[in-house]
Amino acid sequence: MVRGDLELVPLYVVIAGLGINVHSDATAGAITLTYQGREASLYHKKSLASVGGELRLLSSPALFEGGQWLVPVDGVPRLLGPLLGKRAEWRPASRVLIVGNVAVPRVGVTTFVSGDLVRVVLEASEKVPFRVLQEEGRVTAAIPRDAVEVAFSQERLTGGIVDLVQYIGGPENTLSVTLGRRFQQLKAFEQDGPPRLVLEFHAIPTPTRAVRDPSPSPVPAPTRAAPPTQAEPSRQRTVVIDPGHGGDETGAKGPGGTLEKDVTLVLARKLRSAIMNGLGYQVFLTRDRDDEVPLDERTAIANNYKADLFLSIHTNASRSHGANGSEVYFLSYQASDEESRRVAMTEGAALPVGTPAPAGSDLALILWDMAQAEHLEESSALASRLQEELAAVTGSETRGIKQAPFRVLVGAAMPAALVEVAFISNPEEEKLLASETFQNKVVGAILKGISRFENDQARRAESLAPAARSASP
Repeated sequence: MVRGDLELVPLYVVIAGLGINVHSDATAGAITLTYQGREASLYHKKSLASVGGELRLLSSPALFEGGQWLVPVDGVPRLLGPLLGKRAEWRPASRVLIVGNVAVPRVGVTTFVSGDLVRVVLEASEKVPFRVLQEEGRVTAAIPRDAVEVAFSQERLTGGIVDLVQYIGGPENTLSVTLGRRFQQLKAFEQDGPPRLVLEFHAIPTPTRAVRDPSPSPVPAPTRAAPPTQAEPSRQRTVVIDPGHGGDETGAKGPGGTLEKDVTLVLARKLRSAIMNGLGYQVFLTRDRDDEVPLDERTAIANNYKADLFLSIHTNASRSHGANGSEVYFLSYQASDEESRRVAMTEGAALPVGTPAPAGSDLALILWDMAQAEHLEESSALASRLQEELAAVTGSETRGIKQAPFRVLVGAAMPAALVEVAFISNPEEEKLLASETFQNKVVGAILKGISRFENDQARRAESLAPAARSASP
């Protein structure tokens, strides 16, 4: 069952055969699951679940409809893992729930582009079946196994032989290759040691030109190149959203037990849908489940996707229970104030906070000079628009935008900002962060901030265009 962009599954189907005892109280709108002395409770139309005495935030509310309980499919592992005392993981691509230490084959995908040849290689950690099918305009490679872990999302290729390589998953763990205008033929073969499938895409041969008479000919006078008859289609804008923390790195914890890593993932997923539907951009997350992703890899993901914007989503914490509101940061080696230094240290600083880059830190200086430094003005403008819109939701008009040495922003080759949505350490704001209504308001504010920033940049580019044309030879 799909509600919006979220999928709900019947709870009884999920727990069948696992030996879990169930007590459902339709009158109270609650259900309790017990297993070997451990308990998990869900509540009708509530996003918070109680598991082993700790609160867990689900991506959408649990529902009791038609005599059955429905839960968001991505929240099932968050319930079953602690309840069963085992590793639990939902693989959305292959639509498989894994409980316990089950060995799952890993498949990596690599691409090579060279002249008239594109090679796509699927390399597996163990022997797996492959099935290749060529259709009109595309080639698919399926791995018919119950569960396969594919470390690949998508990649666009240049050269016109292959346009897009994308893992679409499904029941047969399918990789799709969109063919380009220069594609002529496919060669597919398997190899051992390690097990792998090799797909070779060959291009239409480039016709050879006839040898011309080497006798000299008059050299024509230089002429201005004619303008193209049709403008090239504009590239689709791309945004990468980084849900802060994940895995064992839980981030801040609210007084009621809400974890920062859960809130940021819920908000990131909602924001992804809002941007895709509202602006038509393509959006990627640095993590789409409860995984720990190193800070340096998060900006690397944005750079690999050639993102136009990078947003890192967090929740704030303070020893003062009265601290409230949102804060938006962009990168600087020097923090704006003492509180900004503390926040940067909490989220992971790029360098020892409050000190300049060390003299021998060539890598840090290269990253600073060649990546984010080029986009600081735009990052400041982006942060300003985001904070203005969030202030209307969180009541933090006086906070303004701030700078701090956040490591997660270092190296980002695009406008980038870090958003501290609200103070999870504040009991009132912790409740708000678990509220779907508040989450939607925050997402709407961020979406509006991005839209305003994009419109500002477009107007700026238009104003500069006449000057650029008059300066051209």
